[in-house]
Amino acid sequence: MIVKRLHTIIALLCFVFVMPANAQKMAKEADAVQAAMAEVIHKYSTQADTIAKELSARFYKDPYIQTALARAYFRNSEREKTRMYLDKAFAVDPNFTQAFILKGDMYGDWEVDSACLWFDKAIESNPQNPEPYIKYANVISRVDIEKAKAKLEELRLAVPTYNVDIEIAMLYNKMGKDEEAAAAMENVDPYSLTMNQLIQYVQNCYWSQNDIKCMELCLIGCEKFPENKGFNRVYFWSATRSAMYTEAMAHGKIWFDNAKDSINSIDYFSLGSCYLGMSQFDDAFNTYAKIPECTDYFVSQMDGQIRQMLNKNIDVLKAEKRYKDALNLYKLFMEKYPSSDKAYMLYQYAGIYRDWQDGLEGEEKLTVIRQMFNVYEQLETEYPNWENLHYVLYTHARWTYSYFDPENTQCLAEPLYQKLYDFCVAKEEQTDQLRSMEIEACRYLASVAYFSRHDLKTARVWWNRILSIDPEDENAAKALKTIKK
Repeated sequence: MIVKRLHTIIALLCFVFVMPANAQKMAKEADAVQAAMAEVIHKYSTQADTIAKELSARFYKDPYIQTALARAYFRNSEREKTRMYLDKAFAVDPNFTQAFILKGDMYGDWEVDSACLWFDKAIESNPQNPEPYIKYANVISRVDIEKAKAKLEELRLAVPTYNVDIEIAMLYNKMGKDEEAAAAMENVDPYSLTMNQLIQYVQNCYWSQNDIKCMELCLIGCEKFPENKGFNRVYFWSATRSAMYTEAMAHGKIWFDNAKDSINSIDYFSLGSCYLGMSQFDDAFNTYAKIPECTDYFVSQMDGQIRQMLNKNIDVLKAEKRYKDALNLYKLFMEKYPSSDKAYMLYQYAGIYRDWQDGLEGEEKLTVIRQMFNVYEQLETEYPNWENLHYVLYTHARWTYSYFDPENTQCLAEPLYQKLYDFCVAKEEQTDQLRSMEIEACRYLASVAYFSRHDLKTARVWWNRILSIDPEDENAAKALKTIKK
């Protein structure tokens, strides 16, 4: 059965070349021979040699066929046979372009100079052929992107009708430079692109966060390639990121209705974010809860992305002075979306009160500050070892003194400043910020808490502690001299 099939392949391959053909037709047919031979070599290695020899002998004066056979063996990593048929091609035509190109491919990326030398020979033999320019650029781009671009500019001069910008964009794609790739495509008519080229352009714009251009290209994709719902998907992603929630939902529905098993974490994130932006909070967090079930690469990044989207919506509510709504949203988030860093979540929650009080006056302001302090006290009680607790202690102490006991009649801030000092001193790594907070705590305790109550002995201890932190602190030194007098 195998032998019969091989004879059929031989007959078919030979039939193609019974009649003479021009160079363009022959090149096309040689490509077909190369593809067919590559499959035969892969499946029937021993018998394939027989077919190759028959074809080579039958078309011994045809460099197209000899090179096609060589490339078929090259695809199968059989270098010795590749060289053998290449030598036959060069024997027929010492300046055969396709043979030069294959020779360059054989050196590949590991011998850049040699590969580029052969690609240059191919260009010299046929300056109108874009292939060797592109291969040269791809190889040299690994070591010098500017040389790669220069070679493609040579192609632009040699073949003005060729879309060189697409090739430059592809070089940047290989390097993972989405923004540069998108910029290279700016002068290209997107309607002239193939589906795969347009997909790549869309991806470049999305990952470089150029959402306006991304959505524009997606609409072209939806129009030109309506069978590919991936354009609806990326439009959905970009529109969500741009807070265009109604439009995002429309395209998202098309994608979800057609995606079958292709839903990933970005899809759920975008859908949840649309619900969030449209104040459908329960739907938002229920959708976010599906993300851990996904297995794609981006799952690990989604926690941070969700927090960013939450903060974005909180900022909108705060800008509209809807602080109660912001607090309710964050509270719901803490309940529905548990996190390992609960202390930080509480700190962020308290920050909403902090922003709220900023525009208030009188008792209304003090009421909101007290509510913020309630959260601080919860933080101090539940997370006494939180690494950033000094921010809480500092604000709690300073604002208590400033707003609730400015005359120190009740010494309300004293235990808070003491806690702040103890926490800062206990930290292993001392920063300028920690030292600054230590000094402020010492200064309050020395000047306000003890000196004002005529406890000079204890005040002296705290001023000396200031000098141990900063020997050049003039206020502490002056206070100690005053006590001695």
